[in-house]
Amino acid sequence: MHQSERIITNPNLPEKTVTCVALGSKYKKTVKSLINRNIRIIGLECNLLPEYLSGHADMQLFHFGNNIIFKNEIPAGESFLDFRTEIIPEVLNSEYPGDCLLNCVRINNKLICNKNSVSKSILKLAEESGLTIIDVKQGYTKCSVCILNENAIITDDESIYKSAQNFFNDTLLISKGSIRLQTKEYGFIGGATGKLDKNILAFNGRIESHTDHNKIFDILDKYNIIADELLDEPLEDIGSIIPLIEKRT
Repeated sequence: MHQSERIITNPNLPEKTVTCVALGSKYKKTVKSLINRNIRIIGLECNLLPEYLSGHADMQLFHFGNNIIFKNEIPAGESFLDFRTEIIPEVLNSEYPGDCLLNCVRINNKLICNKNSVSKSILKLAEESGLTIIDVKQGYTKCSVCILNENAIITDDESIYKSAQNFFNDTLLISKGSIRLQTKEYGFIGGATGKLDKNILAFNGRIESHTDHNKIFDILDKYNIIADELLDEPLEDIGSIIPLIEKRT
């Protein structure tokens, strides 16, 4: 890590320009697009997961704050900078809910998760840190939540929408079905997005390909967030773009 950089300690909410993200290495077009924006990639791949999820970063690590929590092993050859690293005690596997042990989302002082599927070590850490735990029915929580800021999110999941309204100032519910996911009927909005700066949100494809694109554009405008469409293709769920490092100034 360069002296001009620092780790992002408030997960999913960079304050400055992002310079390094975690992303599935198999998504070559997205990787190239981010590299063209001077963003380094920590590429992830996991053969414990089914093929359509094997490159999903949000299934393989959970950014908690100063630390990153991994699946059964820390990826070989990766330097995770100044982060502390931990490994969950459970064994990640290809069957739900064993595939989504790390698929939860921290937004400031809140953790959204399915308490029945998330790793018990994450729940313990959240409780010890005094986070408000928002328990939802959806196991693929990070996949299903697009973070705008600490008080506003977009989701395509009804259970998250109903619960989040009690904890966030603004929660936009959009319809399912407009986001691609390899071999599956559809993917999720969280898995197709990630912040690249305080007011820049990356979309892995064109927003207009979504049925509710007008609603998405409206909420982005409301919070002065610039959409950065990484690809000139329909939106695709690639397991999130997870910001890890940002510029100091």
